[in-house]
Amino acid sequence: MSADSFTSVAEFYDELMKPVPYRMWVSYYLLLLSMQEVKPASMLDMCCGTGIMSELMHREGFSLEGFDLSASMIEVAKRKASQKNFPIRYEVMNACYAEMDRTYDAVFSFFDSLNNITNPGHLKMALETAYKHLKPGGSFIFDMNTAYAFAAKMFNQQDLNKASKIRYRWRGDWDEDTQTITVKMKFWVGEREFEETHIQRAYPIDQVITMLEDIGFVHIRAFNSYTLEKPRQKSDRIHFACLKSL
Repeated sequence: MSADSFTSVAEFYDELMKPVPYRMWVSYYLLLLSMQEVKPASMLDMCCGTGIMSELMHREGFSLEGFDLSASMIEVAKRKASQKNFPIRYEVMNACYAEMDRTYDAVFSFFDSLNNITNPGHLKMALETAYKHLKPGGSFIFDMNTAYAFAAKMFNQQDLNKASKIRYRWRGDWDEDTQTITVKMKFWVGEREFEETHIQRAYPIDQVITMLEDIGFVHIRAFNSYTLEKPRQKSDRIHFACLKSL
C-alpha cells in the first residue's frame, strides 16, 4: 500500500463501509478465537484504518491498540476514539516495520488490508511484525482476497444514487501475470469530486502458509471466509488463523 492511498477518502470511509456487516465479522472472529482456545485480554489491530473493528472489539471488553500506514485514516480513528472516550491507542506505522513497544494476546488484520502489500517480501515482513508483537501462544487472524475475487471483477462497484452522501464508481484492472488488480476509484460528495487508485495483490494460500511456517507460526489453518470449511476453488476471501509458538 502506498502512503498516498486512503487519503481523500479517509473522512468518508465509515460512510462507505456502512453496508459491511461488521458485527458478523466480530462474531466470526470470536468464533475463530474460540476454536484456537485463546482467551485474549489485549489485542492489536494491524492496518486498522479508521478503527471500526477496534471500536467494536473494545465494546466487547478487550483492550485495543492499532496502527495504519495512512495518517489520514489514523487521524479519523483518533478523533472518533476521543469523541467516544475510548482508551484506544492509534499510531501511524508501516506494517513492515511497525514497533508498538509491547506484546499482545492477539493480533488481527481484517478487510483484506494485507492484500495492499504487493511485494511478497514486504508481506512476509508484515507477518513477522505480527509475530513479534504476540505473546507466546498468542493468536494471529487475518483475511485476504483471492485471485478469483479479482478475476471475477468483484471490485467493479458503484453507487451513483443522488441521495447517497458519497457517490462512487470503482473499476478494477486485473493483471493475471502479476496477480495484481489496479482499482481506479472516483468519488463525488456534493459538488466535490476526487479520485484514488488502490492496488492489491492476490497470494496463493500455500504461499501464505509457507511464509507463516517460516516465521514460526503453528497450528495454521485457512478457511473459506465466514465458515469453518476449507477454502474452495471459488472462494473470494480466505481467513487465516494461527498461533505464535510457545
